[in-house]
Amino acid sequence: MRAQIAKKHLDYLVLLIAAALAIVLVLVFASNKQLVSLVVISFSVFYFLWGIIHHTFEKSLHPEVVLEYLLYSVLGAFLIIGLV
Repeated sequence: MRAQIAKKHLDYLVLLIAAALAIVLVLVFASNKQLVSLVVISFSVFYFLWGIIHHTFEKSLHPEVVLEYLLYSVLGAFLIIGLV
């Protein structure tokens, strides 16, 4: 049981570090819209793949989950790129 909890914490730690890195990169490259777009799209793809991998290991991957991660990734990327 402890190993499963530690594994989940590691999964979310990886996601948190990637999100923090993306935020820092967006702030550093704020004056360059193309680089900001690249960072946002890269994180969006990472988030989608992270979700698929996470749910695969959890044995809870269903088409609805894939669609959910895809829609949130695309919507988030459009919103952030639109704001910048």
